[in-house]
Amino acid sequence: MNQKSILLLSLLVASLLLGSCQKKQAEEQVTTSGAPTESTPTSDHTLKIGVVSLDSLYKNYEYYTQANKQIEAQLKRNQQTLANKAQKAQEAYASYMEKAQKGLFTSQAQVDAEEKRITAMQQEGVRLEQRYAEEAMKAQADAQKALHDEVTTQLKAFNADKKYDLILTSVGLEGVMYAGESFDITQEVLDFLNAAYKTKSKDSKETKEAKK
Repeated sequence: MNQKSILLLSLLVASLLLGSCQKKQAEEQVTTSGAPTESTPTSDHTLKIGVVSLDSLYKNYEYYTQANKQIEAQLKRNQQTLANKAQKAQEAYASYMEKAQKGLFTSQAQVDAEEKRITAMQQEGVRLEQRYAEEAMKAQADAQKALHDEVTTQLKAFNADKKYDLILTSVGLEGVMYAGESFDITQEVLDFLNAAYKTKSKDSKETKEAKK
């Protein structure tokens, strides 16, 4: 075997050894790192963001609008109750003044008793107004919390297919200052929420009728 043949054979062996080492390293790397999972970020991954307008949600989500109607109905009943009590107190005061002017009270004790009665009526109205105000604030806070809990639960179902990586909310000019129209998923979310609400309401109604 001449020198030239020995040189070619040496290069061939070296090439085969290098290829074998590279293959082994690649196999070890795959074994060590494992197959990529869905949660593993990739360089070509695009963050999918959706924005929901809370203003539109409050106005058009049937779950919230129905809750608000109930609160408004209770407020009207409370206002009517307060108006009736205020009117009775005014009538009692007018009657008291008329009797006093005509001299129909025969003793100071009668005057004091009537004044005390009218004062008690007025104070009852003030206490009742304060109680109604506190109840209204609590009802509104409870409705807001219930809305938040319901929307959060439904959004998990809405995004079960992992269509969005991030869903943001905007309130007027607060929160999200700007988002392109392509990011606005308000109507899509509203359609899903209202469909879920109708289904839940229907099931609840059927359950109540079945219990009768």
